[in-house]
Amino acid sequence: MKLAVWLDGVIFKTSLTERLYKIYKEGSFELPTLGNAETYGDYLVLKEYEKDMAILSPFSREETEGLLKKVQLEPSILVYNKGKTKPSLIPYKELFEVSEWNPLEVITIGASPLDLLSCRFYDSRVRIICVNRGEECDKYSPTFMIDDLNELGRALRILKVT
Repeated sequence: MKLAVWLDGVIFKTSLTERLYKIYKEGSFELPTLGNAETYGDYLVLKEYEKDMAILSPFSREETEGLLKKVQLEPSILVYNKGKTKPSLIPYKELFEVSEWNPLEVITIGASPLDLLSCRFYDSRVRIICVNRGEECDKYSPTFMIDDLNELGRALRILKVT
């Protein structure tokens, strides 16, 4: 089992849905930096999965690496914004090209409708766990909903992947 985790909204307390949707509809638009953004206290659960985890980020490589250093996460794969981010199949296309992972063995962890939509654009067979962070991320039919990352282990057992 492999995890693809969206950095914004799952680990950091930020919602970029409106800005990312505007970029998708209207073209270029600056994303705010997250230098001082707060984290969700439950993100440390992800440390257990680092060797089989990819981080998907709507930010540049430099900012993404800085954010990961701040939270002391070292995923095996890093996919960052190279001009097009969610909602798009590009982050997943890059993930599966770089990793050679089988989409049927990957679970995406997201917290916004755009996280799920990006995954669905690529391959509807990728399973999704949606963390309830205040957005309606169940809009595009997640595989499973959890209230916080402390429920991740239980969700993975229910999905029979651990």
